[in-house]
Amino acid sequence: MRLRHLGPGILLAATSVGASHILMSPEAGARFEYKLVWLVLLVHLLKYPAFECAPRYVAARGESLLEAYARAPGPRHWALWMGLVDMVLQAVGVLAALLGLTASFLVATVGGLGLPGWSLVLAVILLAALRWGRYASLRAVNLFLMLALALGTLLTFAAAAPPVGALTQMLRPSLPAGSIVLVAAILGYMPTSVAVSIWQSLWALEQGRFRAGREDESRALRLSRGLFDLRLGYALSAVLGVAFVCLGGRLLFPLGLVPEGPQVALTLSNLYTEVLGDWMRPVFLTMAFFALLTTCYTSMDGFPRTFVAVLRVLRGKPAVAALGEGTSRLYWPFLLFATFGGMVLLTRVPDPPTVVKGVGAFGLLLSPFYFGLNLWAVTRGIDDPAFRPPRFIVATSVAGILLLILAAGLLLWTFVHPPTL
Repeated sequence: MRLRHLGPGILLAATSVGASHILMSPEAGARFEYKLVWLVLLVHLLKYPAFECAPRYVAARGESLLEAYARAPGPRHWALWMGLVDMVLQAVGVLAALLGLTASFLVATVGGLGLPGWSLVLAVILLAALRWGRYASLRAVNLFLMLALALGTLLTFAAAAPPVGALTQMLRPSLPAGSIVLVAAILGYMPTSVAVSIWQSLWALEQGRFRAGREDESRALRLSRGLFDLRLGYALSAVLGVAFVCLGGRLLFPLGLVPEGPQVALTLSNLYTEVLGDWMRPVFLTMAFFALLTTCYTSMDGFPRTFVAVLRVLRGKPAVAALGEGTSRLYWPFLLFATFGGMVLLTRVPDPPTVVKGVGAFGLLLSPFYFGLNLWAVTRGIDDPAFRPPRFIVATSVAGILLLILAAGLLLWTFVHPPTL
């Protein structure tokens, strides 16, 4: 049964259906109605090959993408050092955004401690969970919560589907006035950062079925299962991304409600209560809270795990060895630094939507480099043609890299010359 082989792809989807879907997609609809649906579809299409590189490379080589980065042409280990610096900066920002957004649901439902207080409580709980957590239980919880949230969202979408006449608006490429920063954030952080493909490769190795030397199943079968896992999770991410934008356009745009500030959770709950009734508010708040909680969990594990693995590769050791040392001396200091650094950032900017958009825009800047490295890894680093991507995937990759480069250039230009759009 294929479902029992699900793993890294579902974790990728769980990481995706967090800040980018629950926050940025409804905001796109609330601000610009259906005018950015085309962008959500395009970014899922053109960034897909970046994530397919992970199961292809791991199945072919039995090692993570980090080993491929270590062999990238140019100055020795430049890609690893670039990733290390980016990881430190991203970890603080991402954890601040995710913990703050998750805490906003507790502020809306429980109250009391406020955003910084609940963020700290969540951080402590998640640190304890990571201390005793296991991959298998994480996968099971993610699968259940993803399906629950997806079912609720699709039912709401079916009950409040956009009018047929909105289809033209959805598919016509345009940049509405004032949308530049949100567009950059969507490109950088939807379905998630391209750098998460590194986590995919580490998760696959931890799960065990891709480890070099396993003889119980062929490499081709492992690749087939890995691609099925990825595509299932990725397709769910795309469908939910479009559904959230349309719900924002259908329900929040006419009311002038935009998901922002500490009350973001209550604004988002209007997506469901306007259609299904007030009884849906606690249901949605509960589902979204736990879905975001697992996104926090995967992110809090992914950053230090990758940090440990990068340092091992820089020392000439295989990254895969780091996967058995999740509680190593380096894992926990980095995790504590990133978590409580995020807490400090959140006290300075107690507005989760603003932090999320900032993180997404920053992530866009290095996305073309990670995408290019992934493409190089599967086209130059794999000897067996059966494991290399087909030509249309390579062509889509090139288009995706060019789009990200253009978008990053536009974002930098915007900072220097504020747009008049």
